[in-house]
Amino acid sequence: MESPFEYNKRVQGSQFIGRSTEVAQVCNLLRNHRNILIYGPAKVGKQSLVYNAIERLRHDLKDIAICETNLFNIRCVEAFLLRFCNELVSHFAQTPAEWAHILQRHLPHAPYMVDTTAREPEYTYTTKNPLNEKQMEELLMLPESLACEYGTHVIIYIKQFQDLQLFDDPHHLFLLMEKVWKRQKNTNYIITGDRLNAMEEIFLKKKYFYHFAEQIELGAIEEKAFTDYIIKGFQRAGKVILPEHASAIYNLVGGDPWYTQHLADLCFNLSKGYVNDKVIKQAISHLINLHDYEFHSIAYSLSKYQIRMIKAALDGVVKFTSADILDKYKLNTSANVSRLKDALSKKEILWFNDKQPARFIDPLFKLWFTDYFFAE
Repeated sequence: MESPFEYNKRVQGSQFIGRSTEVAQVCNLLRNHRNILIYGPAKVGKQSLVYNAIERLRHDLKDIAICETNLFNIRCVEAFLLRFCNELVSHFAQTPAEWAHILQRHLPHAPYMVDTTAREPEYTYTTKNPLNEKQMEELLMLPESLACEYGTHVIIYIKQFQDLQLFDDPHHLFLLMEKVWKRQKNTNYIITGDRLNAMEEIFLKKKYFYHFAEQIELGAIEEKAFTDYIIKGFQRAGKVILPEHASAIYNLVGGDPWYTQHLADLCFNLSKGYVNDKVIKQAISHLINLHDYEFHSIAYSLSKYQIRMIKAALDGVVKFTSADILDKYKLNTSANVSRLKDALSKKEILWFNDKQPARFIDPLFKLWFTDYFFAE
């Protein structure tokens, strides 16, 4: 029988659990024309949350246009704004004439032309020159211009926002985006990112877009909601899993939604009628093996000091610069600890807070280090 557990795509319907409060938050903020910020590790459920909220909004509101832009493979502002404009205009124009109308009316300074050779019309460059300030501002203002002309509420959903930091001059771009976006009354933004430390660098440390958006935090789905879901999934298929085994699946991967679904799926496929400790042990071994090459590659790139820092984090250390900790883990000096924190943050391995133990961003990676890398 096909597994009832879904982990390789965004979830909806009965498979979307434990996020009703967050869905209501997103919907209420967008109804009130507020901007939203959501970031956290990959696969924590950001996309599922946004899509389920948008589906609810589509039923309630008819005058909305939702544009989605993914920045994961963009490395310059010209490519970013071209993709942004093409995806946005496709919601308002179908024919080449309609694309030309928007270009002439709203983007008179853009170095674009309408390309009709593709399956659908789109804008392409007419020059190799970089965009100037006036052109960039005009392009960033396009959602508001279209919202006003067509009498609609435009919602821009941006994925992998942290990748803008990879551009040549992200500081200038962020300041310009702030200036333009704050003037927009009929356009709202859902900003998401998968790299926790990189997003905190933008929004908390450097304070770009200060007070621009309401942050929605995605913690772990409550254990009982997830274990009940696992138990019911097995029951529907005529299989049995005890509450303690459903809890074990949840806790082994720190309640991470993606890993929990995947581990439950492995247990489902490995069990004949019921789940026991042996099945769970086999399943977690299979899950770690699937990620073993990736984890090995990351560990291979770490210095001996970074590995020692990770061991200290696993041991629950909070104050890494105390003399006894520096000596016990051979971390060298306080200055070196600062460099190690920076390096491990940029690699998105650990999240640091001076008042709490360091946190592993990927719970399965933490388990791999504990049970495999540092195994005696």
